[in-house]
Amino acid sequence: MDPGYLDTTPVRPPPPGQTSNFTNPESRSYQLIIIIAVFTALIAILVSLRIYARLRITRSFGADDWLCIAATVLTLSYSALILKLLWRPGGGILGIHLWDVPLSHFVEYQKGSLADSVLIRITNTTIKLAFLVFYLRLFYPVTHVRYMIWAGMAAVTTFCVVFVILDIVACAPWPSEQGNWIAPSLLDRCDRIAVDLITAGAYFSVITDFYILFLPLHQIPKLGLSRKRKIGVSLIFLTGLLATGAGLTNLIIRSNRKVFDSSDFTWTIVPVYATSLAEINVGLLCHSLPVVFVLFIGRFSSLGKSVSSWIRERRSPPQSVGDSSPNSAPYDRVAPHFPDTQSDAGFSRIRKFIRDVYSSRIQSSARGETGFTAYEDLTSVDLSYHVQLKALQPKQDGKVQGTGQAWDWNSREVPSTM
Repeated sequence: MDPGYLDTTPVRPPPPGQTSNFTNPESRSYQLIIIIAVFTALIAILVSLRIYARLRITRSFGADDWLCIAATVLTLSYSALILKLLWRPGGGILGIHLWDVPLSHFVEYQKGSLADSVLIRITNTTIKLAFLVFYLRLFYPVTHVRYMIWAGMAAVTTFCVVFVILDIVACAPWPSEQGNWIAPSLLDRCDRIAVDLITAGAYFSVITDFYILFLPLHQIPKLGLSRKRKIGVSLIFLTGLLATGAGLTNLIIRSNRKVFDSSDFTWTIVPVYATSLAEINVGLLCHSLPVVFVLFIGRFSSLGKSVSSWIRERRSPPQSVGDSSPNSAPYDRVAPHFPDTQSDAGFSRIRKFIRDVYSSRIQSSARGETGFTAYEDLTSVDLSYHVQLKALQPKQDGKVQGTGQAWDWNSREVPSTM
């Protein structure tokens, strides 16, 4: 075959009134570039704060954090692959009309498309496993929840392995095709198998998203918290609905032939890639939110209450010692301690600031205010998951069901059987 033929022949003939443009075609690549830029910045900030919080504040770096790091690397790799497949800046074919794509570029896209479908499935699975491992740390004492988490891990891992194997078998050249990525037999086989396989993956992703949301939410009503705090904890977990919504939107777009036209898929597939990027990036952000939100935003709320109390005290008329109210106490008239941020820089300021607020919370406990010992990340609601979850289980002489190991309910670590 003449090499020049692949460079001058479009993948499909242009529609009436249109002509192929291989040099400066109409493009919508910028839409995905903007999405990738925004999510990459958010991921870099939020995941960095999560790692810092787990390493330096709570000192409870665990398996879910390692999975978060792995998912971050995979997510950024997927974003880089999409940029490579775009007409600009990668010189690919996504974002332009199919009649503006020469056959030579389509061959390269076939290779990238296989890598894309495999990578997105592995990334999606890693994020789901990170959520499940996080929930395992929280709800380990509840036997049936622990089994549900293990079942979820087995399901998403098995589906990922099967998906990757079938996708490679369907869309990679067989030995008889001698590495020809546009062989008719390869294109026919990939079209018959991969399309249904990817659609099944989208359905499975949405179902497992709802399953992962259900795991913590169905335990919250059993916790010994006020209604207001239960709502607050629920809202933290319900941020996962954003990722679920992106996955559901992706599925709807794939099923709507008016939106996703396979005869011009390089142009109409942009919304599909947009929702795929949103699903994995939002999922990763939601996985880090409980850590970052609680350790940082929650502390600002506590400091605000301390400052308000101090201001009210300063505005009240001065009283002599003999005229003091019997309900007053010396600590009520002490100005709050603000962190000396001038001597620190970067994250060290944040760390000192948070530690000062932690000290403020300890003083509140010393005054007899009601509260729970913080467990792991959800300290903003003064919630000790293990203390609360222990009340849901029958006492078994200090042992966790099915483990045979003594369980320290005040410990931050789970038994070694994890």
